Amino acid sequence: MAERQLDLFTFLKDPISQVKPSRKTDRSGSHRSADRGKPAGCTLLSDVPFREHHRFYDQLVAEMKAHYGISIRKWRSSMSGVAYELHYNNGDVRRMISAPRPRSPVSACIFMHEVGHHAVGFKKFRPRCLEEYHVWQWAFEQMRKRAIPVDRRVERHYRRSMYHYVRLAKKRGLKVLPPVLEQFQTWPG
Repeated sequence: MAERQLDLFTFLKDPISQVKPSRKTDRSGSHRSADRGKPAGCTLLSDVPFREHHRFYDQLVAEMKAHYGISIRKWRSSMSGVAYELHYNNGDVRRMISAPRPRSPVSACIFMHEVGHHAVGFKKFRPRCLEEYHVWQWAFEQMRKRAIPVDRRVERHYRRSMYHYVRLAKKRGLKVLPPVLEQFQTWPG
């Protein structure tokens, strides 16, 4: 069987599509896919060489924009973001986000969090801090599916963000905090 030969220029043009998904063997000896649960047509970060991570993140941005119909209002230089919808009189809705350009797990997580507001939906959960919690969980799930590490820096950013939203909700008069959010009442450090 003849194998397809790749030349250097073909690989440099599109290295991400050249990566084959890894296969693992289970106890019965049969092969199973290591990327179970991964979105169709999606590459795992762990399969991409380090020098090609920027292309992986660019592909992630293109995928999220196409799938959720969002546009990037602005790439922020800070590690913060915002998601919003513009509703026009004719019924059109424009979905937009401002976030840091994904270049690391932390910036990717913030980007995914802002996309998550459109994926989960606005005002689906009350109070607002509960909506933020569910959007963070969606972002972590998407990161795990793509093998983007949820490391201690990502956890730290998440915990600080949730502390901020819980504190803000209490300041605005929230009387009963949902039990899942009680862990965010103290400063995480």
